Amino acid sequence: MSQRTERPRLPLIAVYEETAANAQRRVAALLEAAGTSPAEAQRLIAAIQAGAVEGAHGEVIELDTHAPAGSSDEFHEGWRGAIEAASGKLAHIADRTQARTAAAASETPPAAPSRPQGSAPTEVDSVGEEQVHQVLEAAERIFVSLTGYTGYDRDLSEDILSVVLQAVSAEQQDGYVQRLEAFAEDNRDRLAQLYGKYGPGGPFEDQARCYLTHQPESVVVCERLDTVPLWIDGVWNNEIDAELVLERFTKFWRFGLGA
Repeated sequence: MSQRTERPRLPLIAVYEETAANAQRRVAALLEAAGTSPAEAQRLIAAIQAGAVEGAHGEVIELDTHAPAGSSDEFHEGWRGAIEAASGKLAHIADRTQARTAAAASETPPAAPSRPQGSAPTEVDSVGEEQVHQVLEAAERIFVSLTGYTGYDRDLSEDILSVVLQAVSAEQQDGYVQRLEAFAEDNRDRLAQLYGKYGPGGPFEDQARCYLTHQPESVVVCERLDTVPLWIDGVWNNEIDAELVLERFTKFWRFGLGA
């Protein structure tokens, strides 16, 4: 009986992620200091990101005519198929990057405390233990149903959620469990891909460098990344001494999944 040879893993590019994340925070801060609303800042940054991906898409398309000279017809067909697959994926990522900003516009923290009450969602300085526990229980149900994994650190989950939930407006705290459950239902395939690829037992798991893939609160992080990416980035970096963990996880969630 022949044994199936395992393919070597393709290396993840992680050269510019920290520089890019720092640049994004800097640009967002400058835009907001100039009077741009957080939602508009998110839209502008997303447009730049989508444009960069689209530029990469154009370069990949150009490779269509650069198959090695003297290659067989079969090789040329395979080459073209690979180019089509890669370019299609890049086009999907560009579209997805732009589309996700639409949800962010409906829930962003106020740009300045002097704005009229009710004109923007209200920030919270802290989240109560009961709220943390209720959200964690919902996140655990979702996470375990997708992974079957229960070896996570619950104390760590509570600590992280007490921070991440600060990126949920006061107006939406009460109904957040229902919001999270609806998000998980709508994005079940994406979440399954995330954990299947980078989570417990996945081919690219690396818990030491990105523990969120092995923690149930990651479901909440995904929901916030899709809804208010700059807000969660801000509260995380202000409160948690693990910036690269969120940056790597964001990369997995946004760019590391299938179409």
